[in-house]
Amino acid sequence: MKLSFMQEMDAGYSLRYWQSIVWLVLMVTCNAPIAVDNISTAPPVVEVDAIYANVYHLLDGHWKGFFKIYEDMTPGERGEKALLNISVEHLRKPTLKLSNTIEVEQFYTSESPYFQRVVIKDTYKDAVGNVQTVESKGVNKIQNGKMWCVVKKPNETVIHEGSLEDEQTIIWQRNNQNPQKIEYFRETVAEDVYEIIGYGYYENDNPALTPKYWFYGRYEKQIEK
Repeated sequence: MKLSFMQEMDAGYSLRYWQSIVWLVLMVTCNAPIAVDNISTAPPVVEVDAIYANVYHLLDGHWKGFFKIYEDMTPGERGEKALLNISVEHLRKPTLKLSNTIEVEQFYTSESPYFQRVVIKDTYKDAVGNVQTVESKGVNKIQNGKMWCVVKKPNETVIHEGSLEDEQTIIWQRNNQNPQKIEYFRETVAEDVYEIIGYGYYENDNPALTPKYWFYGRYEKQIEK
């Protein structure tokens, strides 16, 4: 059936209309800002990101180790300088009690100098002594000139902002309220070992005192056969 001239005009207008809508949707989608908690899509690289190129490269690979959680039964007067220069010496405080040890397996894969995926498997005993294994996924990324670590656990998304202390050490921090979750970690990576030491304040903890919770992790790089 041959279309009339007016029908052909209408059909052409309709096609151009829908092409315009599709183009507009694509433009809006491509230019939409990527949320910090997005671990599916790598953010666009901008000029201010350049200083962080390959900052996560040392972590690439397969790692195994442990993460220990300590509880301070008698927090004392807080010293700001001491909390900015934490080391394993802090874990020798007599009032610290080991409350849990988590076996950790991690896989880091860089997709670009600015975007690295991570899979984390944590195995631990719960409050009643049952062994639990939890798998989380996340990314280390550079976004708008800032360092971010985003981990999506089964029950929450954890976001830390990072800064460089030196070429091998990253400081990760978060300061969330309602509920209170204040954390500070120093992560140092060598060729085949990396260590984490940190502390945290959570609900009902008094941040005017020394931290109630302390953390130490040590992971060894696995040689793939």
